[in-house]
Amino acid sequence: MARVKWIPAVMLVAFLLPGCARKGTANAADQQRAASVMLDHFETAFYANGDLLSGSGGYKGLSQQDANELRAPFIYLLQGLDVLGKPASHEMLGSTDAALVGAKDFRPPAGRTGLGDVQSRFCYVIVLRSRSTFDLGKVVSKSAAVSSAEASMWKWSAAGTEGHPEPHQFYAMQVAGMYVLISNNLDDLHQVSATLSSNDHALNLGGIRDWEGISQHEVWGYRTYRHSEGENKDAAGTMNVMPDAQSLAFFFDAKQKAGVLRLFSPTAGTADKMNGTNLLSPFKATGSGAWETTIPLTGDQKSSDQMFVVMSWFGFGAYL
Repeated sequence: MARVKWIPAVMLVAFLLPGCARKGTANAADQQRAASVMLDHFETAFYANGDLLSGSGGYKGLSQQDANELRAPFIYLLQGLDVLGKPASHEMLGSTDAALVGAKDFRPPAGRTGLGDVQSRFCYVIVLRSRSTFDLGKVVSKSAAVSSAEASMWKWSAAGTEGHPEPHQFYAMQVAGMYVLISNNLDDLHQVSATLSSNDHALNLGGIRDWEGISQHEVWGYRTYRHSEGENKDAAGTMNVMPDAQSLAFFFDAKQKAGVLRLFSPTAGTADKMNGTNLLSPFKATGSGAWETTIPLTGDQKSSDQMFVVMSWFGFGAYL
């Protein structure tokens, strides 16, 4: 069985841009609405502050290596923006207050070698800062790589990777002026767009365990286990997940310079199986149906390896 880990952080560096000066903050309600939509539509959702994504170095006292581990769920966003050229990428990231990614349908790498990153259907939602005048149409129209796909929608491609030898397709659109959507799947793009722009959408965050605490952090992730029949558990990172496990959460604790991983399940079965891998410090019970472990982000190989494991358990892995 292939060992699943995240792509080495060094591969991220080529897609990151120097820090962008930013002013203003997006309305918290816009971010919460985007989070609700992503958690509804996808099995895994990750959130990152725009300052993390617009830089390529360390972050909040973290080493560059550890900061890049936190950027890992956003690698395809950064790769896709890189194709547009530095001016367009710089302008978009400079207008970003926060970004979210939703992912589902996790699959092994394509290609004859069987190596490379886990494939999935994904959609990124960039939440623009308040009073931003960013216009996606004007920005992408300056790039020769972009063509029109549908009304107010654009598409482009990026070179294939080891786990995806065919070109990566990107579809993008701007919604309600405040969101930019980038996805590799047109159906997902349409669904997320329709929900974000609908006046009938009600925030549905009541079922997210510890939401108030988790969502206060500058980087967080949440996975609601769907236990889909026929799921490739190796690619999905669910080999050790029992049928009664409900969800998995992660957040970056800036004060402690650590990642915190929380498992929610009515029994200890999944926590015991994860502890049996000896890949992380053991999960310990923290309350009714909740277990937690901490990953100190010390900038060494141990913390890097442990973050590889964390990302793979959310479906962001690679076969090496």
